[in-house]
Amino acid sequence: MGRCIICKTIFKGRSDKKFCSVSCKNTFHIKLAKASENYTHKVDKILHRNHRILMVLMGKSSLQLKISRVDLVKKNFNFDFITGFYHNSQGKIYHYVYEFAWMEFSTQEIMVVRTARMEVSGENLTPDAEPS
Repeated sequence: MGRCIICKTIFKGRSDKKFCSVSCKNTFHIKLAKASENYTHKVDKILHRNHRILMVLMGKSSLQLKISRVDLVKKNFNFDFITGFYHNSQGKIYHYVYEFAWMEFSTQEIMVVRTARMEVSGENLTPDAEPS
């Protein structure tokens, strides 16, 4: 005998069975998907904001830029959210947000570099205007 993890009804069946009905099983998986979607939406929102900030700072043609950490913080850049990282041969760490990477120096300066420029249907995706 088992107990349904959704409605707590006691039911008969296999020892590893978790739900008393298809309805309870669907309810569980819908709630699980919604919780996952809520979390990933929040992370994506932060990553996209970081990306927009770097796009505006770098403009259309800059390949490298130095900026103070304080200035990035004032623009609401969140250093905790990245899409990847890379250790170079000198042991420095580059943090990535999509095609941009940054490296922090002990002087509280950040060097931002553009690693690639993406184009879709011949349109450059780097904006002219600052995000709101």
